[in-house]
Amino acid sequence: MAEEKRKDPKGRNLRNGETYDAASGRYRYSYIDATGKRRQLYSLTLTAKDPIPPESKQKPGESLREKEVQAQADRANQIDATGGNMTVYQLMERYVKLKMPDVRETTRNGYRTQLNYMATDPFGKKKICKVNATEAEEWFDSLHSEKSKGYSSLHTLRGILRPAFAMAKKNRWVVDNPFDFAMLKKRYGGTKTRDALSKADMRRFLDFVRTDKHFQTYFNGVFILFSTGLRISEFCGLIPDDIDFQNHVIHVRRQLLRIHDGDKMLYYIEIPKTDNGIRDVPMLADVETAFREVLQSRPQRDVEPVVWNEEHTDSASGFLWLDKNGTYETAQHWQNHLRWARAKFNRIYKDEIPPVTPHVCRHTFCSNCASIGMNPKTLQMIMGHASIEFTLNVYTHLEAGDIKGEFFSLMNNKAYNFYPLDRQPETVAPDTVGDDDEGDPDIDAAPDDDE
Repeated sequence: MAEEKRKDPKGRNLRNGETYDAASGRYRYSYIDATGKRRQLYSLTLTAKDPIPPESKQKPGESLREKEVQAQADRANQIDATGGNMTVYQLMERYVKLKMPDVRETTRNGYRTQLNYMATDPFGKKKICKVNATEAEEWFDSLHSEKSKGYSSLHTLRGILRPAFAMAKKNRWVVDNPFDFAMLKKRYGGTKTRDALSKADMRRFLDFVRTDKHFQTYFNGVFILFSTGLRISEFCGLIPDDIDFQNHVIHVRRQLLRIHDGDKMLYYIEIPKTDNGIRDVPMLADVETAFREVLQSRPQRDVEPVVWNEEHTDSASGFLWLDKNGTYETAQHWQNHLRWARAKFNRIYKDEIPPVTPHVCRHTFCSNCASIGMNPKTLQMIMGHASIEFTLNVYTHLEAGDIKGEFFSLMNNKAYNFYPLDRQPETVAPDTVGDDDEGDPDIDAAPDDDE
């Protein structure tokens, strides 16, 4: 005698593994997943055509039969449903935990920032097996349009999510990587570039900083940034012993950085960003003059705080730049000085100056050197670029001694006078009072360094 078919309240035949619970009004499907574990799926509807109860939280696409299709696909693809049930935040946390030992503290701080954000964003609570490429891209669009997140922030976030989901795919927790889509800079407001200043604008800006009663305090530092091409974190990491007046070079050996550590601020040092970062940058006579004035005017402290690297194997103290409270200045301080100086300039003068950041100073120096025909390899070594592609994409071979020789030969013979210190300022800041409060530095801003 044939087994009687099981039916639901609508008289429809239920398949093997399907049941209906009259008490809860839910359908259930029981099956064995790819790992051999018994699983259950639940839904208030049997098929996609069934109306979803109006007061339920069930979404379209979550009928029992639709879930069965996905479960069968997962089993065919050997997908582990256990891993697939973790949330996006849990996946990110797991990925970051694996990577933490192998990255720099700046990267770790970026990881922590993104995890803190995802802990509160509803998307972080989604199960990874439920995230598809369309939803991921729509979420990014909403972060940009509704939360005002720019290209840089979104690029950093995807820098965790894409490899995290790649790990999930490799472990067969998900079928596809929903964050493996192209990020268009134009779409997320990332087309703005930090262009070098023209020589005329650089001179106008330096004239203004030099003669303004408030910002002239920072003139030597700004002049050095425009005249050496140092990364801002390298600039902040200089100590007196790094300024070698005898050999006319700046010894670049470290970066000084600062991050949040709970309610406190943590200072630490790191080696420069690239393999070419540890280098000697030649100094012209005017740069030496600026450094001598900095060293002479720097307040003497009874005790200089010592800053260590993460491994506690290297330390430094006596950094050149101090803020108004006598603590060491970092990248965020100088970004603030330049931003406020430029804002004041543009309030006063009709012919405005484009954005000025520490990286713009670096880029301007590089462009000025290239404009007088400096050998690309020489320029690459001075800038500390990881690749010649960051200079003029030209490869040559120079011995270490040639770099210093060519630098001074070019600068002296071609009169590198983009801004000589004996210049009579043409742009003179007016005698204004009361609008020089720079505000507090944005200590959460990333250092304005390049590669």
